[in-house]
Amino acid sequence: MQLVDESKPRFLILLLSGISLLARLLFLGRKCFWIDECLAWGASRMDWLEMIRAVSTGTPHPPLAFVLMKLSSFFAGNGEFGLRFLIAILVASAVIPVFRLASRRTTVRGGFWAGMVWAVSPFAVSLGQEAWVYGINLAISLWFADFADMAWRGSRKGFVGAILLGAAGVLTQHIFVLSVVVGSVLYFTIDPSERVSFKRFIIVPAVLAVLYFPIFLFFSAQFLQRSARMVSAGSVLGFSRLLSTEPLSQFFRIFSGGLLPELSSNLLDRPRMVSAFVLNAVMVLFLAVWPYFTRILKQGERRYLWLCLLMPFGLFLTDGPTVRQLSVIWIPIVITSAALFSRYRWLGITVSMFCLFSLVPYYAMEVFPYHHSDWRTAVETVESISQPGDIVVVFGGKSTSFAWEFYSNSDIVYLTPGGGTPFAGGGFDLDGARIRDRVDPELFLDSIYACGDHRRVWVILDRWGIPSIHGVKGKFDMDFFFSAGDDMEVGLLENACLE
Repeated sequence: MQLVDESKPRFLILLLSGISLLARLLFLGRKCFWIDECLAWGASRMDWLEMIRAVSTGTPHPPLAFVLMKLSSFFAGNGEFGLRFLIAILVASAVIPVFRLASRRTTVRGGFWAGMVWAVSPFAVSLGQEAWVYGINLAISLWFADFADMAWRGSRKGFVGAILLGAAGVLTQHIFVLSVVVGSVLYFTIDPSERVSFKRFIIVPAVLAVLYFPIFLFFSAQFLQRSARMVSAGSVLGFSRLLSTEPLSQFFRIFSGGLLPELSSNLLDRPRMVSAFVLNAVMVLFLAVWPYFTRILKQGERRYLWLCLLMPFGLFLTDGPTVRQLSVIWIPIVITSAALFSRYRWLGITVSMFCLFSLVPYYAMEVFPYHHSDWRTAVETVESISQPGDIVVVFGGKSTSFAWEFYSNSDIVYLTPGGGTPFAGGGFDLDGARIRDRVDPELFLDSIYACGDHRRVWVILDRWGIPSIHGVKGKFDMDFFFSAGDDMEVGLLENACLE
């Protein structure tokens, strides 16, 4: 029985594109914004020049992704669906380079099933349903890899496309540099008789290096400040982090994404999750690693492609990346999995069905799958039972003011200590912490208590380094408490002295 008609590649591309787009548009507005998406929403409300200036000076991200998100809100509305709409289309379109790259390297059947896995895997779908930089970065990376692979084989269209896509990539995210390196390594996996000369090959990475150098210089101070903040916050960087379980923990989530928790001792208390984690780990190892120990891959691919898989993990030396920052490893995985799908007839549909069924619990989630904070429920709950004279204090990331403004429908007074000016550059202390962010939650609440102006104070806590409301409430009594997701708490504090 032939599941894939290899004589009709154009039809297969259309079929994959339709499935990929449907998977990302389905329930696109269901999940509430998480804190970084709120930052993107706030940026989208600015004028064009104001937004580019604010993003470039107040975040460590180049501005192109924010330009796309502002365009998305212009065409599709300023809500969750609208801000994510164009990102969903772009990420869905990446199924085309996945199919083309895999088919060129293996067979049309292998390319089809590699594309199908991209179309329906929860991780790839989630990147297309998030108004943030990582999905855009990976989509451009996959397009770049496809055009670079064509360029290394002598295609003029490939050379022009690789340079244009590379320029777009470095204007989107700094870690796109890894995508350029991975795309360049693909040159060495091609048989010498089929690839262009080294002098011609080096043109593309050289041009992109020249384009990126001034961008790197512009953001270099923010890189140093970010590193200092991580160290001051107690993050362990260097080889000790690289040799921990964290890289494997993120690697095993490359298909399932946030559906799976990270490796920890708490995982052992959840037998079903342990089983799911082990199953995912076996699948990832088989598709991404096993081909290097067989003759399924071509000789050049066995010799060099493993570099594309390992190099991204170097990020652990200087940062604490999640699976989204490591997503460039999809490029070598596309090739290795397609080789296996070409060899084993039923493997492609088996892996695709596994990913498809995994979408059911992903779609059921109402919060972002990597940081479980239900802003929508938290704000609605506070506003539904608040009383005249109540105030709200929101602790969390630097965009808490945008989060409250987006979901609030009332005129209740709210305070966002440390989160009212998300794009402000501000000063930095010797430990690299933003001076504007140096707000002690307990001292802040104690000051409200001492003033005696408010008997009831609502606290929304998006847990970014603050353990719990119970630990910072000070002299207040806790009258009401609930969790709006695993990473968000809502509490009603009362000053008993004012009753």
